[in-house]
Amino acid sequence: PTSSSSTNVPSMAPVAFQQPEDNFVIRTKDNVKMNNDTARKPYTERTAFSGDVSAAFSLPREPLPFSLPTLDRDQSRRLKKGERIQFQDDMGRAGSGYVVWDVKAPESVVWDCLLDFKSYPQTITTVREVIMYTNTHLKEDYRAEKPLDFEDGTAAICKHGVPSVTRAQFQLSKFRLKIAAVHKYRPHPKGDYMIFTLDPASANAVLKYAKGVWYTQSNPDGKEGYTRVWLLCELRVSRLLPKWIVDYAAARAMPRATSWLKPQTEAAAMLWLKDSPER
Repeated sequence: PTSSSSTNVPSMAPVAFQQPEDNFVIRTKDNVKMNNDTARKPYTERTAFSGDVSAAFSLPREPLPFSLPTLDRDQSRRLKKGERIQFQDDMGRAGSGYVVWDVKAPESVVWDCLLDFKSYPQTITTVREVIMYTNTHLKEDYRAEKPLDFEDGTAAICKHGVPSVTRAQFQLSKFRLKIAAVHKYRPHPKGDYMIFTLDPASANAVLKYAKGVWYTQSNPDGKEGYTRVWLLCELRVSRLLPKWIVDYAAARAMPRATSWLKPQTEAAAMLWLKDSPER
C-alpha cells in the first residue's frame, strides 16, 4: 500500500460530483468560528472558459462538502501532544459534536480499516454483527436491497482511493439494537472523507436523524507518517427522551465509536511496514 505525502496531492481515483445530501456543517464551540478554506465559492467550468481557455485544464477540485471546526489554542496544543480532542454542544433534542486525534499510520491504512465493515464485530466492541447489502436501490430503504455473503459485483469495492457507496445493517451492544446506514466514501486532494447517514428504515420514535463524516489529513502539522482523523456527527432525537439521557448517551457513544481506530490502524501500519518490500 502507498499513501500520499501531502493532502495537496490528488488521489488517482476519480471523484464523484457532490450531491445535496453531502452538505454538512457542524457547529463549533463558539458556534461561529469555522474553517473557511472548505467553504470557498467553487471555480466552475463556465468560469474557466469565460476567461483564459487554458484555465479549463487546471480546474480545481470541488471543495469539501463540509466545514471543519476551528480548534482553540489549548485544543491545538493538546492535539499536537498526541491527545484526543472531543467536543459536543448542549445536545437538547438535537446537537452535534466532533472527535479529532492523530494516529501513527498512513492515510491508506486508516481507510482500509474504516472501510473494512465486515471486520467491525472483531474490531469494535459495541458492534455484534454486520450485514452488507447491495446498493442498487438507493432511493429506497435497505429492505429493498439483497443481503450479501460475498462480493459478486453488486456490492461496492471498499478500498482506499476507490469511491464507493455501501449499505449495511449493524447490530449494536448487548441489547442487539439494529441500525442501518448508508456510507459514501470519496477520495479528495485535501483528504479523503466518508459521509454516513441513517437509513430511512432506521429512523424511529427515538432516533429521528443521524449523520456523520469521517475525514483524514495526512502529515498534520508536519508530523511525517501520521494521519489526523476527524469524526463529525449530528443527530436529532425524540422529545420523549429526558435531556440528561441524551447527553449521557452522546458522551459515551463518541469514545466508543472512535477509540478502536488508533490501536487498530497503528498495529496494521506496523504490519504494513514489516511487509513492505522497500523496508
